[in-house]
Amino acid sequence: MDIKKKLWNLENPEFFAENRLRPVSDHRWYESVDEALADKGMSLSKSLDGTWKFVYVPNPEAAPAGFEREDYSCTGWEEIPVPAQMELCGNGYPQYTDTDYPWDGNEALEPHKIPKEKNPTGCYVRYFSIPRHMEGKRLQLHFEGVETAFHCWLNGEYVGYSEDSYTPAVFDITEYVKAGRNKLAVEVYRFSSGSWLEDQDFWRMGGIIRSVKVTALPEVHIRDIDAVVDVEASYTKGILNAKIMLDGAGANQSSLGWSLYNPKGKEILSGFCERVETDSVNTNQFALSCEVPHAELWSAEEPNLYRLLLSVLDKNGGVVEAVTQGIGFRKVEIKDAVLYINGKRLILNGVNRHEFSARKGRAIGNEEMEWDICFLKKYNFNAVRTSHYPNQRYWYELCDRYGIYVMDEANLETHGTWHVKNFEHTLPGDYPEWREACLSRAEAMLERDKNHPCIFSWSVGNESWSGQNLYDMSEYFRGRDASRPVHYENVCHDRRWAGTTDFESHMYASPEAAETYLKHNPEKPYILCEYSHAMGNSCGNLHEYVELLDKYPQYCGGFIWDYIDQSLFKKDVFGEEYLAYGGDFGDRPTNYNFCTDGLVYGDRGISPKVQEVKYLYQPYRLYPEEQGVRVESRMLFSTGNYLRLNWSLEREGETIRSGSMPFELAPGKEAFFACDLACPAEPGEYVRTAALVLAEQNEYGEANWELCFGQDIVMSEVKGQGVRNTGAEFEQSNCIIDGDSNFSIVCDENKVQFQKLTGRLSSYKIGGRELVYDIKNTLLPNFWRAPTDNDEGNHMAERCAMWKTASLYPQLLETSQKTVEGGACISAAYSLGDGAVCELDYQVNGSGVMQVEERFTGKEGLPDMPCFGMAWKLPREFSHVRWYGLGPEETYQDRMCGGRMGVYETTAEAGLPGYVVPQECGNHTAVRWLEITDEQGVGIRIESEKPFEFSVLPYTCHELEQARHLYELPRPYASVLRLNAEQTGVGGDNSWGAWAHDAYIVRGSEDKTFRFQIVPIDRK
Repeated sequence: MDIKKKLWNLENPEFFAENRLRPVSDHRWYESVDEALADKGMSLSKSLDGTWKFVYVPNPEAAPAGFEREDYSCTGWEEIPVPAQMELCGNGYPQYTDTDYPWDGNEALEPHKIPKEKNPTGCYVRYFSIPRHMEGKRLQLHFEGVETAFHCWLNGEYVGYSEDSYTPAVFDITEYVKAGRNKLAVEVYRFSSGSWLEDQDFWRMGGIIRSVKVTALPEVHIRDIDAVVDVEASYTKGILNAKIMLDGAGANQSSLGWSLYNPKGKEILSGFCERVETDSVNTNQFALSCEVPHAELWSAEEPNLYRLLLSVLDKNGGVVEAVTQGIGFRKVEIKDAVLYINGKRLILNGVNRHEFSARKGRAIGNEEMEWDICFLKKYNFNAVRTSHYPNQRYWYELCDRYGIYVMDEANLETHGTWHVKNFEHTLPGDYPEWREACLSRAEAMLERDKNHPCIFSWSVGNESWSGQNLYDMSEYFRGRDASRPVHYENVCHDRRWAGTTDFESHMYASPEAAETYLKHNPEKPYILCEYSHAMGNSCGNLHEYVELLDKYPQYCGGFIWDYIDQSLFKKDVFGEEYLAYGGDFGDRPTNYNFCTDGLVYGDRGISPKVQEVKYLYQPYRLYPEEQGVRVESRMLFSTGNYLRLNWSLEREGETIRSGSMPFELAPGKEAFFACDLACPAEPGEYVRTAALVLAEQNEYGEANWELCFGQDIVMSEVKGQGVRNTGAEFEQSNCIIDGDSNFSIVCDENKVQFQKLTGRLSSYKIGGRELVYDIKNTLLPNFWRAPTDNDEGNHMAERCAMWKTASLYPQLLETSQKTVEGGACISAAYSLGDGAVCELDYQVNGSGVMQVEERFTGKEGLPDMPCFGMAWKLPREFSHVRWYGLGPEETYQDRMCGGRMGVYETTAEAGLPGYVVPQECGNHTAVRWLEITDEQGVGIRIESEKPFEFSVLPYTCHELEQARHLYELPRPYASVLRLNAEQTGVGGDNSWGAWAHDAYIVRGSEDKTFRFQIVPIDRK
């Protein structure tokens, strides 16, 4: 094939496949019934995964001429694993862009043309032999996924061409295969006309990213299974209507037997399929219909899978081929703008999921998928949107088996053609030359995935604006499969094409915007196909979305964006691995860290945000009370009899009583489970906790894994409650030293010392150990935080810059020191700029107990504050942290529903989460007391009459702000305590403008007071 032909193939939108077989269902086939029922891997298949010969060149014109020929020697070529991304194997570099086409700014971005000079190309060669038991049969070559286009040859003969990176390309290679060694040559291109349809927000890479195999077909072969399931009106009887296509010599003389096995593996029905007359001489079609009177229905809660066995029989009754197909009886409906599954309103507690790994990119394996499915089940997710392309087939099998509702999305996004609102060249629009390519992608997804009960909806694609071609895709889905609704979001911007979707779909609508639609007689179910943008420290106010579910049945929930950070491992300047983001590989243009917006990190570490999501998505609500636990089931079908109910009563982390009992509750009902949670007469704060845990290990979780919890906090009356002075009472001290420059309170090995000139704390010694690291960073007012990703998108730093200056450089107005009854008082007043004033009072007794009061006078016109509190840099050895408040993960005032009250321990370094870009983190809310000590137990305890917030990290907020990667932070050298009366929430509606909601913002216009007490601890 000459280069002109190659380039024409690549650039022509109407040429997207050559010799590629029509897509079919993703079933496996075997030569015996026993083998089919065992289903342990196809013996009629040879994997070509593994090591291939490889050459990487900058463009198709640079590919070695004739490398596909049998006599061309690949000696000296590099090697590459398959599947893998070329760029992650040392060839070129990965590039991250969001909406920009990756060659923008490097070559002219001509509408609907691909780059001419830089089109990285991989030349792959694999030698293989056909196993003896597959010889003499019809053979097919399967590519499960290749980015973004490829030509292939076998033994020098041209086999075919394919675009569409994420659905199979299958070719008949029977006439090209020979006995002995065969040479498969594949030329893979980063950019093709298909690239215009694959402008997803992800790393731009190429290669053979999914498995490759050769399969053998029996003489008569079940080419396609179309199993249409339904449930009759009472939702008790399951109905199966299947069409089966046979091909091969002798197909017209074969019969097709079938058996249906229930979820326990018992055969319940059997018979022979009926031959269906067709107009095609090449098609042998069979049909079967059956009913299961009391069917066990499939749902995410109870993923009951039946098994259909199909046996191709020759004229003598011998088995030629056997196939099994999972069958899930379920019915998806939309009635009165409400989404239903099996007659029950369906709520989607979902997440958008890219296929991704920090080491493999999108070329993930079964092990990552199995980890992901277990994670989703353990953390109460019930739905996934395959953003924005069909996933590997094994993922759907896992979702069928474990129970996850899937919105299956076609491989289509053209964001870069319309995001600047230049619609002249928007794709696919109404362009007739792009129509067949779009329909081909829809067909490839539907035909492969149609039999998976987990799929509740087809999705046309993502962010491709509107037009005739998208509408035609939606009509194809409806015409081919009437059992599932169709989703598409972008027509919310262009109502002329509203018929493209069966949902009212919006991404990143605020709770208020969502409620506005839901209040006004909605015509379609409302779904947030993307919401709660999880970039960095985010997912604030998620509970506001969840609360809408109780108010509006037309709201069916949505999918958080997104599941996993798209971060890649790379070596830093010190030779250590770190998780990198866009731009770290020299890639330009790039959108930098916008690829890191997952609930889990790229290495699948779990971020603190998951604590909140897990709680808000939990399928039971638990309300502990004095005489027991009231439980509300939000299940649709499950009784939860695989769970146990645990309960406990605690006082400041100390368990007073606890117990456990069996659990079962009818779906959608409420019940009371009696137990003794009465508080003792002794005054104090008591916490009642109830939790539902796995009674025993199952497929996705270990025994005692907690799925749901609820708490009730009871404060028994304490007279005279306020700051609890756990140190010595304030008595007249003879230990006050009023020096020339310093003012000190000394008692035995404890000393508190202030500079008289500045009013700053210069020494705080306990047991002879110094807790002051730096006089400029010790117990001084702080109004700043390291901007989160949401803060940056909101331009918080620019709007609120005065509070950073006020924290770093407050102007001292006056200071004073005096002896008072019971000790000494040191006061200071600071000007913060723009007329803002902050006053401090430190009152210390002879034992070193210090009461602190910080007062701020608000003023109209001052910007909002990131936080209001104080900061203290302690020596590094004071890094052991223990607190009584919400935990165990970080919480913020708009992300604290999932925190649970208790006593927790951590260290300064462990308190730093793995957000790829350092930012505000590690905060804890509703704190009653906090202790910071060294290893010997020397340190301080902090209490307040009102719950407060704190973080203890190895860095100041300013050090965090200056670093763009974790490795840029200095080696830990101190422990930095930030105490806050309150901190602005983290927000989460989006990361490109939205900030925290009004209720969670600290106002610079309002007066504020923060009081707390510091008590020395010496346990050595």
